[in-house]
Amino acid sequence: MIELKFYVLNYDFNGKKVEMFNIFSNCHVYDDAIKLCKKRKRGAITWDEFVEELDRSIKWQEWSRREYEISVGDAFETDLDKYEKWDCYQQAHANIEVIAMYTYKTFLKEIKKSE
Repeated sequence: MIELKFYVLNYDFNGKKVEMFNIFSNCHVYDDAIKLCKKRKRGAITWDEFVEELDRSIKWQEWSRREYEISVGDAFETDLDKYEKWDCYQQAHANIEVIAMYTYKTFLKEIKKSE
């Protein structure tokens, strides 16, 4: 198994705290990323298609789902309406090019090790 890591902030409802969350711990995102890397290596998709499909997979799994959301605002704000909802996808989307490069390079490095 190829180890992929990219952390965003998320709220742990059980622990009642904000924590670092690896977007690839979602098995669907992980599986999609590996499939996309294989397609890219074969030349079946372009780099832009790879980035777009990876972004789409993360969005499909981690966008606007309560378990992947946190509220962000001023530490001293008492009006909850002034907080913004941020989800894991929103944080990852801002870094999608970096995530894509990291994912593909890690994939290629692990493939070379196994050859």
